[in-house]
Amino acid sequence: MALTLNTKSKNTPPPTPSDMPSLSPKQVVTMTCGALTEGQLKQDRMEADANGTPPKIPYYRISYRKVLYKPADVRAYLETLRVD
Repeated sequence: MALTLNTKSKNTPPPTPSDMPSLSPKQVVTMTCGALTEGQLKQDRMEADANGTPPKIPYYRISYRKVLYKPADVRAYLETLRVD
């Protein structure tokens, strides 16, 4: 039995770097200039799992210990903190 790859349609644009989950929690802290800490990110993930609510910043759980964030999601969260 041969394996086949799930190919995308030709109309789908290739993913851009902002679409790829690539930031570790440590990199998120650096990106936000310390406005968020690794502890706050972990607490947010734990509360979201416990309550069944979405986290403030969506993330990808790659393995038990590894999570990654999309740069665009981090920027979108920072925009919610903006005061006009």
